[in-house]
Amino acid sequence: MEGKKISVGTALMLVLLAAVATFNITFFVAAEHYNSRLGNLEALESRYKKLKEISDVVEKNFVGEYTEEEAMEGAAAGFVDGLGDRWSLYMSAGETAEYLAEDENTYVGIGVTVSADNGRFAVTSVTKGGPAYEAGILPLDVFASVDGVPATEFDGFDALVGAIRGEEGTSVTVEMERQGELLSFTMTRAAIFNQGIEAKLLDGGIGYMRISGFDRNVDVEFAEKLGELLDEGARGMVFDVRFNPGGDLHVLVNMLDLLLPEGRIISTKDKEGHTAEYNSDADCIELPMMVLTNNYSVSAAEFFAASLQEYGVAEIVGDRTMGKGYAQRTVMLSDGSSVHLSVISYYTPKGVNLAGVGTTPDHEISLSDEDMYNFYSLTPEQDAQLAKACEVLAAKLPPEPAAEEPEETPELAPEEPEEPQEE
Repeated sequence: MEGKKISVGTALMLVLLAAVATFNITFFVAAEHYNSRLGNLEALESRYKKLKEISDVVEKNFVGEYTEEEAMEGAAAGFVDGLGDRWSLYMSAGETAEYLAEDENTYVGIGVTVSADNGRFAVTSVTKGGPAYEAGILPLDVFASVDGVPATEFDGFDALVGAIRGEEGTSVTVEMERQGELLSFTMTRAAIFNQGIEAKLLDGGIGYMRISGFDRNVDVEFAEKLGELLDEGARGMVFDVRFNPGGDLHVLVNMLDLLLPEGRIISTKDKEGHTAEYNSDADCIELPMMVLTNNYSVSAAEFFAASLQEYGVAEIVGDRTMGKGYAQRTVMLSDGSSVHLSVISYYTPKGVNLAGVGTTPDHEISLSDEDMYNFYSLTPEQDAQLAKACEVLAAKLPPEPAAEEPEETPELAPEEPEEPQEE
């Protein structure tokens, strides 16, 4: 059947109507997108209106001296601080460079780890052999001043740490508060290398490893020194993560892989719900183990202890850990500064997040304040937590192999000298 014909005029009219309809649809879609973007811009402008108002007020009325760059640095730091997360912070370009240098496991300073709590800056660990260690600074000492500037006048943790650090060979004087007494120390800044592992064989075949941090390459050092202790005859292990500030996730996983049977080590989840899981293989050492913790065991140190505890291959002795269940990522900004931001939640093998909770010791025992101050000079017998770990571990150790008696060599009759042959 032949189709119905239309005139040229009608066809042109239909084309025109179609074009108009297409234009209207495109216009309304574009308008909706524009209005959406405009709404976002208006919301953004409203959100930062206060900052603009403050800037205008300062510029018009402030009688002191300031630079806009310094003000913006403070605003950036304040924005991140306003998140209410003690683990997230803004770092200037200079602070970022120092942080990245320390992340390589070496930096110039006096060799202390500092924590900030309610405006007080306390030493949580001291690097053996560093200027602070040689001068006599101890864990739990609180900074009162740096080069004559009271600690309360520093604009936050990073400002105080920046004042302590400097060029190698220069001197710095700090005043420390220790149990109500004010002590002064003048030290020469030096390149500090953070030794990751201290290992030794204790009496009774107990291997002891103090893990100062989970920094880069510590997993390699851990494997080497663990092998050395086993070769020396260690029949059980004590892992000490007291005053350990944590470190790298992959270093933690590599170390636990040597100690755990096949299964999940740790899992993570980000803001969008993406998850990742890290597992161990079936190859591991099978020895009785203990882990020492205290309130200054943080992050990776906590998950190290929790993983061994949850698998039932180790017991924990000491104090409940700090309770940090987030991982941070350093995001670089265009001017070389950065935001160190909590971006991932960590979960133990059983799916527990330790944020605000920490690990619970199987044997809860605390050191006295005096012993905490003298932590690095305590002998195994003076260290109540280590002594308890060794006591519990000793009951789990397999019996020592009996010494092999030397085989008796049968007595041989002395050979009679040959009589000379007559020719």
